[in-house]
Amino acid sequence: MDSNIWAVWYNLDPTNRKTHLDWLHGTYLPKMVGMPGIAWAANYQVDEDQYKERRGELVHTSDDIPQATQFICLICSSSAHLFFHDDSPVMEENLSEDAQNHLAERRESRFALLIEEHAINGPSYGTSIPSAGPTPSIQLGSFRMSTPEHDVSIGQWYVRYRMPDIAMTPGIVRMRKFVATVGWCRHAVLYEFESDDIRQTHGIRDRTKWSRSIVDETVHAPGSPLIGKRLWPLVE
Repeated sequence: MDSNIWAVWYNLDPTNRKTHLDWLHGTYLPKMVGMPGIAWAANYQVDEDQYKERRGELVHTSDDIPQATQFICLICSSSAHLFFHDDSPVMEENLSEDAQNHLAERRESRFALLIEEHAINGPSYGTSIPSAGPTPSIQLGSFRMSTPEHDVSIGQWYVRYRMPDIAMTPGIVRMRKFVATVGWCRHAVLYEFESDDIRQTHGIRDRTKWSRSIVDETVHAPGSPLIGKRLWPLVE
């Protein structure tokens, strides 16, 4: 079961980017996936140029929160409680000094605990490997709604329109809608694509007036939605 994700958005200084990623991919994340209860882990580099024009049409928060937009690290567990136990793998007090020093290299990092609310498989679901984590090409949005009433509206929109539409959109492997119990965002949505080329060809379209009215009530985290290309696990 992989319905609980500890997500971290972070930036890296060019001077230590390579050494940090070598440690992350060679030591930290492999150790994470070997721990009881951890289903998978993945690290993505954001292509900040992709979706730029569409992103510019969205409202983004003016709250004073960390602004990271370069990388997204996802660690998935079988239970959200795992992240709060005495031996929680993501809490600083349980990490080695070396791990703490490396994680301190991250700039403007923010985190969220995402709990799956809804999920739908797309036409390309058969190309995925069960329990292997997200595909090499993803889109991750994180946001709040402008009012509590619109929290209801977006739930209705996802169930009645977006998810049935995604089920028929070529190139999509899966879409997962999350709510956040920790972090600035209240909602998050993860789209998994068969490939980045297919994502660019088909993408996700807001085809109705209802879609436009719902999207207009979202307030996004910095850079959201972000297009990620998987760095780890390595793409075969």
